[in-house]
Amino acid sequence: MTAVVTLTPAPVLDRTYLVHSFAEGKVNRAFEVHEYMSGKGLNVARTLHLARVPVAGILPIGREDEHLLFRTPYPHILRIVPIAGRVRVNTTVVDDGGHTTNINQTAIPMSAADWARVCELAKEQVEETDADWLVVSGVHPSVAETGGYVEMGDLFEAVRARGTRVALDTSGPPLDRWVRSGLVNLIKPNADELANLVGRNLHTVGEALEAGRELNDLGVEVALVSLGVDGALAITADEAHWGRAVATEVVNTTGAGDATLAGFLAHSIVDGRRAPGEPAELTLPEALGYACSWGALAVSLPTTLITSFDTAPRPEVSAPEPDRPLREPTHLNG
Repeated sequence: MTAVVTLTPAPVLDRTYLVHSFAEGKVNRAFEVHEYMSGKGLNVARTLHLARVPVAGILPIGREDEHLLFRTPYPHILRIVPIAGRVRVNTTVVDDGGHTTNINQTAIPMSAADWARVCELAKEQVEETDADWLVVSGVHPSVAETGGYVEMGDLFEAVRARGTRVALDTSGPPLDRWVRSGLVNLIKPNADELANLVGRNLHTVGEALEAGRELNDLGVEVALVSLGVDGALAITADEAHWGRAVATEVVNTTGAGDATLAGFLAHSIVDGRRAPGEPAELTLPEALGYACSWGALAVSLPTTLITSFDTAPRPEVSAPEPDRPLREPTHLNG
C-alpha cells in the first residue's frame, strides 16, 4: 500500500459562497456558505485518506487560528506545527452557471526558525510512515528575515536519500527552480505552467508532450500535465499516455488539480515488497486513469472536499495524438 506525507507550506482558510448569479460591483446574496481549513497539500491528504491510503498532512498553522482545526474534516491525519501569526484566507464565489471567482490571499511570510521546524517534522513523518511519496503542494511562502522563498533543498535531499519520491505542485519561481534542481520526481503543471517552464506557448498535444520530455531530461521522472478540456498527459522518459474523464457537470473547478494528483499517487505504486531505499515501480496508465477520474469528480462538487468516489466518471486512457490541437491556448507570463 502506498504511504504519503503531504506538506502544505501555506495553508488557508477556504470560504466558498454559493450564489445563484454573480454581478461584479453589486451586492450578491449567498444561499450557502462553506468554511474549513484547506490548501493544496491538505486537499490531497484528505482525498487520499478517503481512498484509505495511509497519509499524514503537515500544516504550519498560525497560533491565533489553531481553533479552526476543530472544524476541519479528518483532523487525525494532520501533523501541526504552530507558528507565529494567523492563517491566510481564500474566498471563492460559485454561481449556478458553473463560473468560479477566486480571491486568494498572498502567502504570509514565515520565520526561518518556524520553517526549519516544519521541515524537521516532514522528515520525521516520512521516516515514521515509511512514505513512498512526499508531496509538497501549494504556494511557497517567503522567509520573513530574507524575503526569499522558503528553502526545500535539504528536505528533498533527505527524503530522497531514503528512497522516498518527491512530488511538487506549485507555480512561479519555486516551480522553475525545483524542476531544474534534479531533486523532484513528479510535477503536476497545468498547460500554462508547462509552457512557462519551457519558454514557449503550446498549441498541440504533441507540443505539450515534447515540453514534458524536456522536463524528463532535467531529471523529472514524471510530468503529470493537466490540459483542461483537452484531458491530461502522464509523461516519462520511456512512455507517455493521454487520459480524460468527463464530469457530469462543472460546478467548481477549485481543487480539481489536487484531486487529480491524489488519484495518480493513490494508484502509482505497485503493491508488494521493495528493497530498503528503493522506490517501488510506477504504473502509469492506471494511475493516469484515476487521476482523470478524480479530477473530473472534483469539478462536479461545490467545494474542494470529496466525500465519496461513487459518482467518479469512467476515464479513457490511450496513446497521445500529437496533432490534436489544444482548445485552450497557453499564456506565457510577462
